[in-house]
Amino acid sequence: MYLYKKLLISAFFLAFIASTDLYGQQTITGTVSDKQTGEPLVGAEITVPDANVGAVTNLLGQFSLELPPQSKLIKVSFMGYESIEITDLKGEMSITLAESLGTLQQVIVSANREKELRTQVPAAISTVSLQVIEETAPNTLDQVLNKIPGVFVADLANEQHMTSIRQPISTKGLFLYLEDGLPTRPTGVFNHNAMNELNQGAIRSIEVIRGPASSTYGAEAIGGVINVITQSPSVDFTGRVALRSNSNGLRRTDLRFSDTFGKTGVFVGGYYARRRDGFFEHSDMDKYAGTLKITRAISNKTDMNFSLTYADLDTDMTGSLDSAAFFGQNLTSVQTFTERTVSALRIQSTLHHDWSERGNTTARVFFRDNALGQIPSYRIRTDRNTGVTSGRINERTFRSYGSVIQHAQKLDRIRAKVIGGISFDYSPTDFYEDYILVEQNSEGINMGYTEVDSAMTKNEIKLTNIGTYATFQVNPVERLRLSASLRYDRFSYDHKNFLPPSSFSGSPDDVSTFDAVTPKIGVTYDFSNNNGLYANYAQGFVPPQVGELYRGVKIPTLEPAVYDNYEIGGWFGFRINDQIQGHSNVAFYSVNATNQIISVQLDDGSRENRNAGETRSQGIEYAVNLTYAQQLQFRWSGSFAQHEFIDYTENGSKFDDNEMAQGANVQYNWEITYRPLWLHGLRFSLENQYLGPYWMDNANTKEFDGFSLFNVRAGYRIKGFDLAFSVLNLSDELWSPRASSSRFGTSFSPGIPRTYQVGLAYNFGSN
Repeated sequence: MYLYKKLLISAFFLAFIASTDLYGQQTITGTVSDKQTGEPLVGAEITVPDANVGAVTNLLGQFSLELPPQSKLIKVSFMGYESIEITDLKGEMSITLAESLGTLQQVIVSANREKELRTQVPAAISTVSLQVIEETAPNTLDQVLNKIPGVFVADLANEQHMTSIRQPISTKGLFLYLEDGLPTRPTGVFNHNAMNELNQGAIRSIEVIRGPASSTYGAEAIGGVINVITQSPSVDFTGRVALRSNSNGLRRTDLRFSDTFGKTGVFVGGYYARRRDGFFEHSDMDKYAGTLKITRAISNKTDMNFSLTYADLDTDMTGSLDSAAFFGQNLTSVQTFTERTVSALRIQSTLHHDWSERGNTTARVFFRDNALGQIPSYRIRTDRNTGVTSGRINERTFRSYGSVIQHAQKLDRIRAKVIGGISFDYSPTDFYEDYILVEQNSEGINMGYTEVDSAMTKNEIKLTNIGTYATFQVNPVERLRLSASLRYDRFSYDHKNFLPPSSFSGSPDDVSTFDAVTPKIGVTYDFSNNNGLYANYAQGFVPPQVGELYRGVKIPTLEPAVYDNYEIGGWFGFRINDQIQGHSNVAFYSVNATNQIISVQLDDGSRENRNAGETRSQGIEYAVNLTYAQQLQFRWSGSFAQHEFIDYTENGSKFDDNEMAQGANVQYNWEITYRPLWLHGLRFSLENQYLGPYWMDNANTKEFDGFSLFNVRAGYRIKGFDLAFSVLNLSDELWSPRASSSRFGTSFSPGIPRTYQVGLAYNFGSN
């Protein structure tokens, strides 16, 4: 009996201790989100430093953690974000993390369509954050993209532009524009103004890959890839209303709102911009754009995303000036009716499933509906023999139906990962171009036009692109990563001509096919402490554009262009003392092209596309970022480059060893920003954009001096309000973003004069 009582008391005592421990254990639940956007951070880790317990956030950024009774602290971390420690623990918590903007540990998604750290990618890739976008308040994306080393986007007014990344300033299909990883246009229907089809009001960040990325994205990813990433729904209600106005006739309103309801998140955002009475005559514009994004967490492993973007642009085309008008600062446009209208709709839906921690599959379907109509100023010319002034009116439309399916699988035994996918794009496109007679007054102003019964081009082309790709990554040792990628593309252009063979575009009905295998191999070595090196070889492939192949052609003769890119680079972090720290990166590259398609000006002033024999672009890209005492930041990015013909003949003249037109040897952008500690939310910045001299013609007979511009910005954030003021082109420099020359004279696209801008924004909710 005594033994029985002793056992009973012992059991009761043990149960009491157990129940006391259980009672003392605390359950913590909550969400982890991005501090600026409110987007949920999926896969964020919540750990207890003094105990072997932790949790990971789900697709909604939610977590649940059993906290031991003796623990008073948790650590929250996520790849690419600043980790934090929290001691004020509550039963339900809302935790926000800030991006690691001042380091090299940023997360990128463009390199392999998968999230990974920038330092794991053997390529030159840069990110423009939402903070930079909001503080810059760009009216055109060149104002933020030109901060990236080796990137220059020439603003041609009202979101029209040309781009230069490891190539001269060009209208050619050498740059791929993506929206959330999906090309905004099908291959073969490139437009150098494609960024005016984007919705600037929904941008969360921009990633730029410099150099060919054809092994992942296919054709046109030659000089680089610009991937605009739109915002996702926030965990809690957030919103932003922004107004801006400038002395160059622009008025703009931005709106965005976001929230999550149960397992469904909704984001809507867009803007309306209007320009009247700009510095250059005939430069009015209206644009509105909107994005709707819906996310749905079907389960802890499966989610679905839907997005719809629509953009509508109606803008005058100012045209360019001759040298006398430009240097005489006579900004009277000779155009009164030239214009460009854009209607762009893109819809995509994505289903993502995590089979396990090691494997996931993503399936995406998409639809595009696009119309681009114009009376182009660059097609209006006066015949020197007859005195007749003529022009063109045209429109291209296309609809796209496509899909992309990708699977990623980790192979833990060999410390490797495999990514493979297949893509399909069917895009019928119609194009017409008619001849017009232009009415010109005695002062040479083009006052109007008359349509005549003279169709120059009228065709229908059914474009089909099927591509398959695969990437293999392996870490043979801890800090070394090897990668190899391969893609196969097959393009089919089924061309039907509605005009007789004698027409300006008299190419017969036919089916043209092009295919290519594009490889990429790379290696990275991480020395730790934000120091590492990488090297890669990548090949790019560009089939002729449909406009190059069939417009103004009797028999198609163009061949695909092939680009070989060799590159080495590195990233380096440093800390001089407790007050001064920073990081830098550098890339050395050489791009060799065969059969590059170049526009050649003929004796009558018209232009013809031809395959160049061989060209080479090589250079150095660099960026340096410094921070002093957490209040003074300095950034300098730029490039030294040379673009030359190796083997090329134009109109009987050999241009071997000549530099390619519009290829600047030097460009850079530096900026210094001051954020005083004595008044939180206040900021000042001074920026310099420099573009060095370049030849205006392939014969290297006329040179453009380039330009150097200064921009000043100031802002103050208080209680959700953002006040901003800026002065663009502070010294009122006479400059041109692009200049060209022919035997008929030189032409300059005038850049903006000194422009004052003010803005006011209010942020709702947690952002």
